[in-house]
Amino acid sequence: MNGKIAVWATVGVLGALILGFVGGIVGAMVFGPKSGETAGLARDLGALQARVQTLEGRVANLPAAAAAAPALKVGVVDAENLFTTVFLPQVAAERSALQAKAQAIQDLQARYAQGQIKADAYQQQYARLQAEYLQGQVRVNMAMLDKMIASPGFANLRADLQVLRDQAKPLADQVDALVKQAQVTILNVTDFLAQVQQLQAAFQQVDQLLTQVAAVKILEISQQVAMELGYDIVLRTKDVVMYQRAPAVANLTPEVEKRLWNLFPAK
Repeated sequence: MNGKIAVWATVGVLGALILGFVGGIVGAMVFGPKSGETAGLARDLGALQARVQTLEGRVANLPAAAAAAPALKVGVVDAENLFTTVFLPQVAAERSALQAKAQAIQDLQARYAQGQIKADAYQQQYARLQAEYLQGQVRVNMAMLDKMIASPGFANLRADLQVLRDQAKPLADQVDALVKQAQVTILNVTDFLAQVQQLQAAFQQVDQLLTQVAAVKILEISQQVAMELGYDIVLRTKDVVMYQRAPAVANLTPEVEKRLWNLFPAK
């Protein structure tokens, strides 16, 4: 490597990456119930969270290149685009079904606003659709978990991801039970939606952690590519690079993308 060490020249880059991935794995769906805190699941996520933080620390503790190093090699990576291009397609079918359910909720709300449906019927249908919408979110998360667990590229996190899946499965079963319950008359819509909200909060935590795992992998592979090719500095394009002069600054995104796709080999 000629003594060159690649660094990401941003402060709190991993946090910025995660914030940049708007909506996470599930996506920016606006019709789900608002989330709260679920202490039980938060405890269950502790082991995986610690492992991810260890990976973050390894990246953060890489020594920076000397300021006076000659022939500084600079590269850029579009991390947000990589998240959208590589990770989201892994659960494309599940996300499509979720979007369809969000549209169904929007259509129901429009019909109610136009006076085409009575209040009692609207409440019943709305509660059922919210449960089905949550079921769609759960399927997105569980599918992404399964893909990560099966991937050799996540071998260093596989045990913790499996623990997370084992802890999430009973909650997923509760969601399925709520959907079945909603197929008949819901006796107390308020209590029913409260249960939906509680479970939605739990799976929002799962989604956030899966997004964090994806961000770590993008950062990790970007480091590998930059170090192998002898780059001194690698910048993320969003909110960091305001101007670049080609060919002085190289775009490493295609090479990083190729390696990220190798995390999910085609069957």
